[in-house]
Amino acid sequence: MKRASLVILMVLLLPVASLLAQSRAESPNDFSLELGGKCILYSLSYQRMIGEMVGLEVGASYFGGASEGTNAGIFFLSGGARFYLTKKNASPCLAAGIVYVSAGTDAGPFGSDSESGVYFYASPGFEYRMSGGFLFRGSVNFLIKNGFFVWPGLTLGIAF
Repeated sequence: MKRASLVILMVLLLPVASLLAQSRAESPNDFSLELGGKCILYSLSYQRMIGEMVGLEVGASYFGGASEGTNAGIFFLSGGARFYLTKKNASPCLAAGIVYVSAGTDAGPFGSDSESGVYFYASPGFEYRMSGGFLFRGSVNFLIKNGFFVWPGLTLGIAF
């Protein structure tokens, strides 16, 4: 009777063990949409794991508008690294990197002027990756240039 109970217990717990698999190692790529975050409004990002605990990320964002022959736009390009504190699917993490910003307008007296610059970011957060590939990450972003600005970020994505 004990042996039969043990076999039944193992059969029931085996699928649960697969949920605890190291999905960052199995699916080292992810594509995500971050709302808020390092690019202020949103960003589309790609991350590639270069080890079990470190990933490199690149992202981009653009928003703009136009009215009666004038237009304006802001382009963000970000790059950095993310460090995970544990090897589990649910892990605290720390990201850091640089963001290039380019803004341009031809409205009013500005002609076709544009400006560009860079700022740095540091983002402590928490990430959860499901074994099916869904990714959720929450972070607090410290945007650093002549002081710092604190901005929240919520990321949803897919790992593959």
